[in-house]
Amino acid sequence: MPMTADAAQTAARILLDHRRRMVPLPALPDGCRPTSTDDGYAIQEALVGLRIREEAARPIGWKIGATNPGARELLGVAEPFFGVLLSTLTSDAPSRFVAAEMFQRVIEPEIALEIGADLDPADAPFDADAIRGVVRAVLSAIEIVDTPLADGLKSGGPSLIADDGSHGRWIKGAPVTDWHALDLVEHRVTLSVDGALVREGRGGNVEGGPLAATAWLATALATRGRGLRAGEYVSTGTTTQPVPAAAGQTLLADFGTLGRIEVGFD
Repeated sequence: MPMTADAAQTAARILLDHRRRMVPLPALPDGCRPTSTDDGYAIQEALVGLRIREEAARPIGWKIGATNPGARELLGVAEPFFGVLLSTLTSDAPSRFVAAEMFQRVIEPEIALEIGADLDPADAPFDADAIRGVVRAVLSAIEIVDTPLADGLKSGGPSLIADDGSHGRWIKGAPVTDWHALDLVEHRVTLSVDGALVREGRGGNVEGGPLAATAWLATALATRGRGLRAGEYVSTGTTTQPVPAAAGQTLLADFGTLGRIEVGFD
């Protein structure tokens, strides 16, 4: 049975209240706990609506999670999922945060795309070539994955989707418009903590690469009557194994020709 609008609103309110009070949430109550992907997205939509109304947040694009088989196995989902990027949770690099104002602080270096033209949902399904034709710029980014759900990334796909895809913060670099000669699948990324290299990866850690991941997103949105719009950003999934950050640390994601992103925690 699909989740009712009232149940979705109740779940969204609980998630947002726990975030604001920095109190871990063991699980959503039985009466509003999502048991399917559709339930999760219903709660996510309600949660984003609350943040728009109460925090003056503005949607600026999308994040994609579970973009490779290993991540999907870990999270217990059959396909990737999406969340909404919000203006109030976005900053330019370099950025610093108070560690105690987040729960897990999981760092994911991501290749992001800036969309330059609308994609009509009626044209779905989309492929990587269709996305290539509408990308205005490519940029480096870090997503900080963070959720009040006490089990973190083991909370299950529907609950993680409900919590806006466990989205915490998004830090973006400068847009690179002369990107077409780059091989985004093979593009190398490194992540260092306090100057020590801890992770290496490439754009192909996202299954099919950033363009293919965005094609999946555009097709998934089309099934829900939505389309990618000019001016939106898409953070396409982590290029390395994620790294949890602690107070006092400074992390640097180096994307080579796409720039560097520094994030610190006090």
